[in-house]
Amino acid sequence: MAREAAYWSEFFQSAIEKGLAKLVPEYNVIEALSPIPILVYWKKKFEVTSDGKVVKEYWRDYWGLVEYKPGQVLYRRWRPASDWEIEEWRNFPEEKLKELGVFRKGGEFSVQIVEKVIDLPAAIRQLGRHIPAEKIARPRKEFILAGDAQLLADYAGRLDTLLQDFLKSPRPNSQFVERASREFGQISQILERGRTYLKRKALGEIRLAQQGKFWEVTAQTSQAIADLLKERAEDYEIAVKSIEMAEKLRDLMVKIEQRFRNCYNRLGQLGEQLQGLLVSGEKIEPKNLLSIANEAHGIWKHLTENVPRFNPYYSRLQAPEFQRLSRIILHAEKGEAETVLNDIMEAAAKLEAIAIGERVTQAELRKGKETLL
Repeated sequence: MAREAAYWSEFFQSAIEKGLAKLVPEYNVIEALSPIPILVYWKKKFEVTSDGKVVKEYWRDYWGLVEYKPGQVLYRRWRPASDWEIEEWRNFPEEKLKELGVFRKGGEFSVQIVEKVIDLPAAIRQLGRHIPAEKIARPRKEFILAGDAQLLADYAGRLDTLLQDFLKSPRPNSQFVERASREFGQISQILERGRTYLKRKALGEIRLAQQGKFWEVTAQTSQAIADLLKERAEDYEIAVKSIEMAEKLRDLMVKIEQRFRNCYNRLGQLGEQLQGLLVSGEKIEPKNLLSIANEAHGIWKHLTENVPRFNPYYSRLQAPEFQRLSRIILHAEKGEAETVLNDIMEAAAKLEAIAIGERVTQAELRKGKETLL
């Protein structure tokens, strides 16, 4: 399986230490300051067969580039190790695992990676909606889709029913054994798609139960139930932490958009003031024009320096229309009042979608129509 995210240890060395990215600790996110390509490595398993039987398995090495760009929201998260990683890390000393940023508990491995999301609203949706829905449930007005935690509870419940029946039967009959085999088989097929350590461990216990003596089945089934319920508890913990992070990012988004609104409104007032001077037909005093230009330039500087490089805000501030404000003082010093006004109007228009909302509402259209007719 291709690796679509760099390990945190790789990212730290390639980006943080080189000043290409910086941490925003109060929000637990990372800001890319320039494009960051990182070389990553992974393995894929291949099989050699003869007469339909596997005679040899081997891993093939692969290399590829993962690129992180300004505008994306970057954050760290833990993920369970894949099969090739477990195979590679199994005999690593603790010092080597620590260097890679790998956490080992028993036979379970997890590694911290750097996730990238297209923009801040998408990051909030992913953390506050999609991950909790995947882990717990996706309740909507017309339907509810069970998440991983509910499915794990269902599997554990089915296994517990079997366990109770086994405990009540001194010697299970063939009909019961057939039913148990069917249940074990169905749950095994589902768990085979699971990548986490606990799901794989539960799968191993179920397979032992399928193969063992009937008096061994209860112990193996009990352990499988415990593994599934422990995984369920971890799902809830992941969901809670994900929502907490989404809350922090939403606070950040609110603060950024408030800055946009304040600056948009002030640019509009400056434009209105300059328009009034131009319409009056009187000569505009250089000091008055320069005063307006200085304040507009201050708005450009304030947003450029204080808004993190996250889209959709970053792309708005990088647009040529907004960047005109970086040259507005030069235009004012030349006495180009019309150009100064155009600088302000184009910059304000670029902030408008964020300041007053991207979507045009039905109420806005209706009000506009009423004004015209």
